[in-house]
Amino acid sequence: MSPTHVTFSGFRQLMRMAAMLSVVAGLLCCPGCGDGLHRVTSVVLIDGKPAAEGVQVMFLPQGDTWVANGTVGSDGLCVMSTRDKRGVMRGEYVVTLVNSKRSIPLPDTPIDESKGRPPKDFFAYSAAVQKLLDNPPAGPEWIPKSYADMARTPLRINVPKDGSNVKFEVPSNTGDDKADKRAGGAAK
Repeated sequence: MSPTHVTFSGFRQLMRMAAMLSVVAGLLCCPGCGDGLHRVTSVVLIDGKPAAEGVQVMFLPQGDTWVANGTVGSDGLCVMSTRDKRGVMRGEYVVTLVNSKRSIPLPDTPIDESKGRPPKDFFAYSAAVQKLLDNPPAGPEWIPKSYADMARTPLRINVPKDGSNVKFEVPSNTGDDKADKRAGGAAK
């Protein structure tokens, strides 16, 4: 047998090994796998003042990455996470901001899943939350609803390889959706 001669069983073994290497390479390169997350800390300012605790920040990918989200804490900062892990994948994102629901009192009755349906005060709570999100109050500390709509928000971010600290500055809700849209916002 010459050194270049390969038997049929040897060829099958070689093909199996090539297939396994392809799978391993694919797993290492897939979005969210490995160490592809970069630390991103953001601060949200409304009329130059820190946003309320509980404001939701979401990075919606414009490429082959995963959604990242975070919640503004009592210190005014928001550490972004992707799939329950701290960090954001490198790439371009549209940024949405959703007003904090903490101004709406939680239901008094705890949800008991064994009863099969939530208590009546939970429905009132859900309705109040939806009303807040659909029509945020006018005035300071309230983010215009256009910032919660990925098609209308002017906020964008490009997450670099080393992550970043970013500041989102938005105007408060004036109650005039057209004026709020013209006011825009900025990521710095």
